[in-house]
Amino acid sequence: MTFRRLFYLGWNYKQQFTSMKEFLVFAISTLNFLISYSQEKNFLLNRPLLSAVDSIEKVYKGEEFKPTFTISVSKDYFPNADKFDLATPLIFFRQGNTFSTEMNYYFSLPDSTIRLISYSWDGNLKLYDELNALFETNADYFSEYFGHSGEIKNETHDTWAQKSLTWENDIVHVYQFMVSGKNTNRVRVLISWK
Repeated sequence: MTFRRLFYLGWNYKQQFTSMKEFLVFAISTLNFLISYSQEKNFLLNRPLLSAVDSIEKVYKGEEFKPTFTISVSKDYFPNADKFDLATPLIFFRQGNTFSTEMNYYFSLPDSTIRLISYSWDGNLKLYDELNALFETNADYFSEYFGHSGEIKNETHDTWAQKSLTWENDIVHVYQFMVSGKNTNRVRVLISWK
């Protein structure tokens, strides 16, 4: 919903809402949504330099996590995974109002070129609506950026479901998915470059 539409709804609240209290509840909920999700959506669609990652994360108050184990990436996540020698990614956690964002910066050796950035938001079943709203907000953002709504795919299984969208152009490939089930509720955005 755009600010223009919110303004229109607020200006004409007598036509849209039965009471001022109903309008205020709507306005506060909408502002909370906009503030929460605008802070969690800072996508890097232009490939950053590896040397810039610390500065980028400092802006977003990301806290670095240094794994003591090897982390690899599958071809499902990164179509060119087998074409590069990928190092263990740089991992940061950004605190948000609703949930935190896990950032993974995968880079190749020996050239230190970032090949993939993974954004991940995890939640429990109680946060399903918030995660779904984040998925839709991200989809709107990428659809506007790429000029089309993306290629959608839905999967339903006994204990979990997944929906995914893919966008790409000559430079960048974006894959977003949401997994939901009893034990797993996650939205992930994967950005890679050609």
